[in-house]
Amino acid sequence: MFCAKCGSPNDEGVSFCRGCGDVLGRGRRAPVRRNRPPEVKSKDPDELTADGIGSVIVGDGFFMVAVILSATHTAPGSLLWLFLLIPAFYFFGRGLADVLHARQIRRRRKGPDESNAAPEKVAELPPRRVTVGDIFARPVSGELSAVPSAAERTTRDLN
Repeated sequence: MFCAKCGSPNDEGVSFCRGCGDVLGRGRRAPVRRNRPPEVKSKDPDELTADGIGSVIVGDGFFMVAVILSATHTAPGSLLWLFLLIPAFYFFGRGLADVLHARQIRRRRKGPDESNAAPEKVAELPPRRVTVGDIFARPVSGELSAVPSAAERTTRDLN
């Protein structure tokens, strides 16, 4: 027999549910919950991103308070700052996970057709303007010029 309120299984002949304490056998039948997959909240990526940014901000608040307490050297703050790092990093991690999950949902919604499509033509940059300095800086023949040695430069500077 299953409880009509919480759906937990109970033995036959029992008057009260072991899960919630509700009276059994009121004439209504409970839906049977067997081998159901766990319900997953599917969130909107924008909501997930907003939740993630909010969690990072909360983690940042914990982290700032921990840094302030570690710098003040007071009796209550001597060890408290260390314990404040735990929620700080928890919220940092949770926020980052939410943002990455939202990004993954957006990628899945795009579908394989859009991700494998040919990339659009990228606007080309205009040709580079040639200046007078460019003409004298490059060899005209297209050959590489030899780099002068240190002795050659010193000799040229002494003359």
